Amino acid sequence: MSAEAHAAGAAPVQAKGAEHLQAPEQEQGPILAPAPAGAPRVLVAEGLEAVLPSGAGVGPWSGEILAGEQVLLLGPSGSGKSTLLRVLAGAIPSHQRGRVTGSVRLFEGTAGDPADGMAGGPDDGTAGGAADGFAEGASAIDPVAGGVLATAPVLGHLGQDPVDGVCLPLIADDVALPLESACTSPERIGPRVHEVLSAMGVGELAHRSAATLSGGQLQRASLAAAIAARPRLLLLDEPTAMLDAEGVAAVRSAVDAATDQTGCALLLVEHRLDEWAGEQGLDGLPARTVALDRSGRVLADGPTREVLTAHGPVLREQGCWLPREIEERIGAPEPIGAVSVPLASATPRSEVLLHLRDATLGPPDASGRGEDAVLTGADLEIRAGRLLAVVGRNGAGKSTLLGALSRLDPLRAGTLEGAAAGLVLQRPESQFVADTVEDELAASGASQDVRRAMLERLDLADHASQSPYRLSGGQQRRLSLGAMLLADRPVLLADEPGYGLDRAAHEAVLSLLREAADAGRGVVMTTHDLRSLEVADEVVVIADGRLVGPLAPAALLADDALLRRAGLRVADRPGSAHADDPAPRTALDPPALPRAPLARRDPTVLLGLLTALSIVCITLTDPAPLLVLDALLAAGTVLGLRLGPLALARAQAPFVLFAAGVFMVNVLSRPGHEPWPDLPVRVTSEGIVLGAALALRALVIGLGAVAVVRASDPGRTMTSLRTHARLPARIALALLAGQRLLEDLPRRWATITRAHRLRRPPSADGTPARLGPRAMARCAFALLVDAIRSSTRIAFALESRGLGTGERTQWRTASLRRADGALMVGVGRAVAAVLVLAG
Repeated sequence: MSAEAHAAGAAPVQAKGAEHLQAPEQEQGPILAPAPAGAPRVLVAEGLEAVLPSGAGVGPWSGEILAGEQVLLLGPSGSGKSTLLRVLAGAIPSHQRGRVTGSVRLFEGTAGDPADGMAGGPDDGTAGGAADGFAEGASAIDPVAGGVLATAPVLGHLGQDPVDGVCLPLIADDVALPLESACTSPERIGPRVHEVLSAMGVGELAHRSAATLSGGQLQRASLAAAIAARPRLLLLDEPTAMLDAEGVAAVRSAVDAATDQTGCALLLVEHRLDEWAGEQGLDGLPARTVALDRSGRVLADGPTREVLTAHGPVLREQGCWLPREIEERIGAPEPIGAVSVPLASATPRSEVLLHLRDATLGPPDASGRGEDAVLTGADLEIRAGRLLAVVGRNGAGKSTLLGALSRLDPLRAGTLEGAAAGLVLQRPESQFVADTVEDELAASGASQDVRRAMLERLDLADHASQSPYRLSGGQQRRLSLGAMLLADRPVLLADEPGYGLDRAAHEAVLSLLREAADAGRGVVMTTHDLRSLEVADEVVVIADGRLVGPLAPAALLADDALLRRAGLRVADRPGSAHADDPAPRTALDPPALPRAPLARRDPTVLLGLLTALSIVCITLTDPAPLLVLDALLAAGTVLGLRLGPLALARAQAPFVLFAAGVFMVNVLSRPGHEPWPDLPVRVTSEGIVLGAALALRALVIGLGAVAVVRASDPGRTMTSLRTHARLPARIALALLAGQRLLEDLPRRWATITRAHRLRRPPSADGTPARLGPRAMARCAFALLVDAIRSSTRIAFALESRGLGTGERTQWRTASLRRADGALMVGVGRAVAAVLVLAG
């Protein structure tokens, strides 16, 4: 829909049923669902509408959300659900271009101290409930005018991409960030951080680096940060997309605690409605639903059961997932149209195409040792004409298995024999190799007629000339799968192909996989969605580091114990921690300091010593004292960091090369006395002395820099500088966010290069081809694009956690110890002694 058409208004779909569910005429605005009496308002919108530069839009919507109220925002892909959430969060137009009309207000309240915990009430000193937590006369915030920083004190937001939802290197620091912005007392931040992380089931990840976590773990950590400061309104955009059953249950429990006991309101976008509802069925969903049609117009706003009953057929026809109870009332949908999937070859059905024998598998960047193996004794046959589903908990090894089957990752042990395999990764944009959607399919070598049929099937015909990077997440996933389907690979591997898709796209993707198997290919897909098993011929479960099966999907569905081991149902864990249990403080203690003596010293002290030493070196022109200083500093570095001489030499190699260049330039160019006039080049005594001094100066300063970098990590350094040098928090935390992105770049580069290798014709033994210079250049450009997009999302995450120029507290501080003073005195005396002896 064009921007003009959206602004002019499209005819709303008329509802049947109760009068308050009717979609009224545009000039009247949508009729609101009745509000519970007595609950104060958290959000009020009047004619709120947003239109993006592409012409897509959402609204107008008029409504209010009350304290403690849970609202489900439902609509097909492209209806503007995420756009509406970003408007409410203040990201449009401050972070993303768009035209917003109408008005929206968020009301500040007086909820208790965010460190009081998730379970508020009169017994623990918190605000005591929804009615007490929000004052009707409180000041109002305009997200459109004020931007993200204005909404941060009252709003928590979780976006679709969990990788960029965590903006600091350490998980605990990231969760503590909104608490610091809320000026929570430092002694109460630690318990609150542990509480919310434990509620999400990831309490043990507090001191883990974000770069080492899976997508599901990052999703839970991001949600912990969103609820940590007890916001007045929580905006969740598909919070369970990458989670297994236990992860969904943990997230649902934490959100319920936040809304029921602290008065926080919830606006939820979610495809996996049955998983969110749990055993309560339809009653487990938010009590109120705002339904959007494909154009972004409000279809209905009212009680969930009535909205879904009245509008279920229309919503399903437009591509929405519906609860199973509503699906059963409506009846079976019409089958999706088919597209011809090219035959891999005239392969007899049930022939073994790929055989994995007694394999040990581990992460792709691991060494040949098997200590961190995630799968052992793996035996698996991939057969022609069969669709095999692989299920397991988050982190069980599903993606690792696909990496081994595709031959991207070497086996730790065992053998893999058979045909070449194509792999569709979880991040589809990493596999794009062309400038347009149609060229992306053409790169697979398919004919024009087949490409056009695939475009129609993927619902991308209208985007054929568009850049694949400008597609939505669901469209990119469909395009990536379609391109790999058109390649002539006997085996097709798909990693979570239904992740983040609405019903229509999900059914289209599963139908394509099913047809590929029926055409004679061997198809393997990983999933944590029970609905995906309907198209599978057999299922393999990854549990406790072993493969269980293959077995029939019906057999798995009938085995409750195995479903729990697979993470498809919540396992009974009577010993698990409850949100109200005392937080084990040891989990939030600062990470253990390194054993090396120099690494235990305060980073500000080390930086100060390096600065002072550099100044002394710059004033010296005699090589002798510089040589002595270099020798003393090398000895101190080796002993203080417990670093071997060879490792120290490797670390100092760039400075040695630089020093050698400086020495040679001065020796050959400085005028003066020539001690060896017969040499073919002029060498002067003055040049030797000055060159040696300058070279040693570079070596001493470089060695000091190596020592400081090896002794300090960025987190400790920024904490120390904030404490002792009064470095502004905005600068320190922004630098740490940059460090977070830098730490993740090697993983992103590996993902992109692996994905591009998969798009090229494989070698004779099925191994993915190596990349040439042009392909590497394209990978570099893809990494640049990815890094720029990630930086903008991380900037938004920082602002949504309240990182601005206002007052804030500091959770972790650095204290100077006697050993720090002793180090300063010792270094000062050593330098003074060298200077005195040098005369």
